[in-house]
Amino acid sequence: MRLRWCTACSLATAGARELRTPDTPRTTLLSRRTGKKLPGELAALLKPQDVRGRKVRLMFQDEARFGRMVRIRRCWAPKPARPMVGNGYEREFLYVYGAVSPLQGQFDRMITHIMNTTHMSEFLAQVSSAHRRDFIVMVVDGASSHKAHDLVVPENMRLLRLPPYSPELNPQEHVWDELREKEFPNRVFNDLESVRRQLEDGLPRLAANRASIRSLTAWPWIVSINLNAH
Repeated sequence: MRLRWCTACSLATAGARELRTPDTPRTTLLSRRTGKKLPGELAALLKPQDVRGRKVRLMFQDEARFGRMVRIRRCWAPKPARPMVGNGYEREFLYVYGAVSPLQGQFDRMITHIMNTTHMSEFLAQVSSAHRRDFIVMVVDGASSHKAHDLVVPENMRLLRLPPYSPELNPQEHVWDELREKEFPNRVFNDLESVRRQLEDGLPRLAANRASIRSLTAWPWIVSINLNAH
């Protein structure tokens, strides 16, 4: 059987390219891409009186939404078939809080109906309990719920904020890409409960492959970071 690329399912791209204008120096992009300032800021958080001999766990956190709007992807089909893919435009979503530990290849997650400070506090508490013996440095972006005054940060955790507009420094973004690519392409969901069931099946399946998680997220500059208390 001969196969060919489905031209009807080719609207999505395999990956986003970094755009650089003539006014953006290449050295600036390289500095942002490798997280040049992050190791120094991380070292400032690792005080012996706070770490207290615990193993330091570096984690990267982010939220993503999953819903009933179809994500069109390329697919294979027997020649000369041109498969039809259903589409949907219902703007209903669930949200997933995620945090990846690149060095350990572990992925913590929580499904919610809304993103807010209360749920962020709940997720941090969940992660803290799952790794209660570790001192956790959680790298987050600048979302309002990540810096709200009523955000509850557990005792064994410190938050480290990424520079503004730098999602390329957060490996958790790659975990979301992998989940969408493997569990949600070309799928039409009749209701939001079906989306939840897909997440409840797909998230553990993704998290179970620790080697794959580590391969996706343990970038060289992350592996080289010194996690010893100073």
